[in-house]
Amino acid sequence: MKKHQLERLPLARRTRPNSSRIQGLDIIIFVILAIYALLIVFPFWNAFVISISTEDAYLRSDLLLWTNDLDFSAYKSVFTNNQLWSGFGITMILLVFGTFYQLFFTVITGYALSRNKWTGKNLVMNLIIVTMFFGGGMVPYYYLIRDLGMMNTIWVMIIPGAIDTFNMLLMRNYFASLPAEMEESAKIDGANDVTIFVKIFLPLSLPMLATIGLFFAVGNWNSWYNAMLFIPDKSDIWPLQQVLRTMIAKANAKSIEGLDIEGFSEGLIMASIFFTIVPMMSFYPFLQRFFVKGIVVGAIKG
Repeated sequence: MKKHQLERLPLARRTRPNSSRIQGLDIIIFVILAIYALLIVFPFWNAFVISISTEDAYLRSDLLLWTNDLDFSAYKSVFTNNQLWSGFGITMILLVFGTFYQLFFTVITGYALSRNKWTGKNLVMNLIIVTMFFGGGMVPYYYLIRDLGMMNTIWVMIIPGAIDTFNMLLMRNYFASLPAEMEESAKIDGANDVTIFVKIFLPLSLPMLATIGLFFAVGNWNSWYNAMLFIPDKSDIWPLQQVLRTMIAKANAKSIEGLDIEGFSEGLIMASIFFTIVPMMSFYPFLQRFFVKGIVVGAIKG
């Protein structure tokens, strides 16, 4: 079409996109995303099929899509294992108490550092930021835990993780992004700092609290490292992930005596993995919608 003819066309016709091209692009994007989704879902499905298969079916093909030789003995062993249920109870304590403990200190520290300048604020802020890049090392940390008397206690999995620096900075930036006029108006009405924090800033920060809380909850659910280092002698207070780690190590070593389990090792491992991940996977979607909003606001504004 010539230039003078194009100029006579209505603007809508001149700027109308090629619908067939857009549809083709949508199909390509859909196919790519579908393949990506299958790549993510398949390992979970394969692990589930292995967990309900017999050892003979697994040995014939470890890349199982389905099996006709159903065997739920691995799940029977898992759900009747007292040590796993004990670990589940300890993990629930960490999940509830530990998450609220970490949220409390992270939120109040972020709020304090977001307020107008006070004596020593920059020094405190710099000291906290330094911990993101430098640490004392494992040996001093071990001696510190030992000298504080937290060896072989559940507190070693809770107290040291009071504040996460990155999450605290997210909360600080979020609080700093809220209009200062709200605080000034509340002070004119006679509200003190605690009232302003509890009745104004906390309700407005629910998306960030949900985001940070979920970070802490996932971390506490997956907690095992401190238990491995500092609770070597009291397996009754091991968290679920440490129990699972020990079980998998013994199953891989073909030494599963004393664990009150039956079934072949790979099936047991897969069933145990599903026992530990399904609760968090069920809980995660309810708070996922807060992720983008909370992280973007906390990271950019301020």
